[in-house]
Amino acid sequence: MKKIFTILSIAAVSLVSAQNLLVNPGFETWTDTTTKPDGWNAVAGGSLETGIKHSGNNSIKLIPVATTTNASISAVDVAAQANTVYTVGYWVLDNVANSRGRHWVQFRNDTANISVTNSPFQPATYTSDSPQWVFVSATATSPAGTTKLRFDYRVYSQNNIITDAVYLDDVVLVQGTLAVADIKDFDKQVQFNTIVKDQITFKLPVKSTVNIYTVDGKLVSSNRVENGGSVNTQSLVKGAYIVTVDNGANKINRKVIKN
Repeated sequence: MKKIFTILSIAAVSLVSAQNLLVNPGFETWTDTTTKPDGWNAVAGGSLETGIKHSGNNSIKLIPVATTTNASISAVDVAAQANTVYTVGYWVLDNVANSRGRHWVQFRNDTANISVTNSPFQPATYTSDSPQWVFVSATATSPAGTTKLRFDYRVYSQNNIITDAVYLDDVVLVQGTLAVADIKDFDKQVQFNTIVKDQITFKLPVKSTVNIYTVDGKLVSSNRVENGGSVNTQSLVKGAYIVTVDNGANKINRKVIKN
């Protein structure tokens, strides 16, 4: 059975601003789409994904290379200090039975990895299947001798099958901690009609991604919406839907009825 390491509900995550040590954390730029996202070190079994993403235009799709060889996305080493608190956070979508993922962050000196045991940066647990994006975070203190951190995300096969993808987006690696803010403020700022005919009109604090799902989790519409903007719903059949509003830091969902 798969287990999640540390998760927070998609409807309750807001990150306090901190300096992200990673370049291109949302995989938004790929100068060469056949290789790796800009600013990252290496990819195995990974590819650009434009249809399934947590925010922005892209995410990375990771499929195990072989039954005994994991897929991975590896960041360029970042400068770090010894005996210092660091936190990693990211959004992951694992809605498949035959793959599972986890982060793997190495503490390094100038020439080699530094061995650690029972570190939250090197967990023994993996993702659990979920129909929605899940936020995962871990905090650890760097050991003596640390001069660099190396972030990897790895996806492993299960049941000897290597066709199922796990998606990764919006990776954060910071010195210090990431605080979770109260989602109620964002929820109050987001306003839209929940009884729907031809369109849904939104009052938003910032430009956001608006997704519409069927009640069984099928994505039927995805749009970037400004404050005061609308999403056309004329083509939707009558019934219940779930609308999510995501500004990259907060995400809320509400049920709507199409008449």
